[in-house]
Amino acid sequence: MKCANCGAEIKLGCVYCSVCGKEAQIVPDYNVEEDILKELLEEDDKPNKNTSSNGKKKKSLKNSQKKKKEAEQKKKQKRLLITVSVLIAIAIIGVIIVLLVQNSHKKSFDYQYQKGISYTEEKNYTKALTYFEQAEKLQPDNVDVLLRMADLYRLRKDETSEEAYLLQILTLDKNNEEAYQMLIALYDKQKEYDKLQDLYEQSDSDKIKALFDNYEVKAPEFSEEAGEYNDTIEIELMADSDCTIYYTLNGDSPIEKGMEYTEPISLEDEKEYTIKAVAKDARGFYSEIAEADYEITFEAPDSANVTPAAGTYYDAQSISIQVPAGSTAYYTWDGSTPTQDSDVYSEPLEMPQGNNVLSVLVVDDHGLASPVIRYNYIYLPE
Repeated sequence: MKCANCGAEIKLGCVYCSVCGKEAQIVPDYNVEEDILKELLEEDDKPNKNTSSNGKKKKSLKNSQKKKKEAEQKKKQKRLLITVSVLIAIAIIGVIIVLLVQNSHKKSFDYQYQKGISYTEEKNYTKALTYFEQAEKLQPDNVDVLLRMADLYRLRKDETSEEAYLLQILTLDKNNEEAYQMLIALYDKQKEYDKLQDLYEQSDSDKIKALFDNYEVKAPEFSEEAGEYNDTIEIELMADSDCTIYYTLNGDSPIEKGMEYTEPISLEDEKEYTIKAVAKDARGFYSEIAEADYEITFEAPDSANVTPAAGTYYDAQSISIQVPAGSTAYYTWDGSTPTQDSDVYSEPLEMPQGNNVLSVLVVDDHGLASPVIRYNYIYLPE
C-alpha cells in the first residue's frame, strides 16, 4: 500500500506513514481507469466470441417469438373455428325456426289474410294478391277474401279476373250488394248492357234491383191492348223521347234481332203475332222487354142491306145497296149467283120492269164473301 500524502510504501499493519507521519489512507496500487480501459481493450480483442453469443441469443429469441406467434395464431384459428361452428349452428337453428314459422304461417288463414290487407294498404298489389290467394286456398268459400281479390284485380285493370271473382261471389251469396255494385260499374264501363240486363233479371231482391235505378229505362208501351181482333189493326209503340225502339213480330229478342221502329205496325194478315219491343237510351242501355200477343181472325162480312124490300111495285123504284166499309158489292138480275166478275154496285139501281130477282154478294178487302142475298122484285107499271 502507498501513503496518500507522500507516496511512500506503508508496511503491512502500520497505521501511520513511517516517512511523513501522516495517518495511513489505503490507496489501491492500481489505476482504476487503466483497469477499465484494459477491460475494454480485452473485449475488443475478442469480437467473434461476443458476436457469436449475441447472434445465438438473437436467433433463440426470434425462434421463441415465432413459436409464440404460431401458438397464438393456432389459438386464434381454434377460437375462429369454434365461433364459425357456433354461428353455423345458430344459423341452422334460425333457418329451421324460420321454416317452421313459415310453414305455420302458410297454414294460418288469419296470417295470410292480414298480410294481404297490409300489402294492399301499401299499394303492393302483387304481394297482396299472393297472400289472398293463399288465404283462398285455406278458405275457398270466404266471400270477404274473394271481394278483396276482385277489388285488387280492379286496381290492376284486369277486368276478366275481376268479373270472374265477382260472379263466383254471387254463386255463394246471390244477393251480395257489394258484388252487384262492382259488377254494375264494370259492365257500365265496358258498355255490356246485355250483361247488365241479365244481372238485373237474375235477382229477386228489391234492394238489389234498386241499385239499377240510374240505369233503368222505361219499357215501350203499345197503343192497342193485346187480344183477338176481327180486322186489321195498327199498333203504335211509345217510349221516352231520347230512346230508340226496336221490335220483332215473331217473338224473337228485339235486342238481338229487332227492327227499328219508325211508323205504326200494321197487322194485316189473319194469324197470331207476338210483338216484343225494347227501348234503348242514348247511353246504349236497354229497358225491359215489353211483350203483347195479338190474334187476327177475319170474319166474313154480313150480307148487304137492300132497300126497298122485295115485292110488287107499280111505280118506278130506285134500289139502294148498303155496302159495309172496306167491302165491295156485286150483283146480278137474272137470279144467278154473283161473283167478283159480276157487275159492281156503285150507285142506286133502277128497278127493271117485270119479274126479276136481284142477287147481291159482298166481298171485303180480305177476300171474304158474305152470303148471297136475293130480292124478288115485280114491277108492273100502270
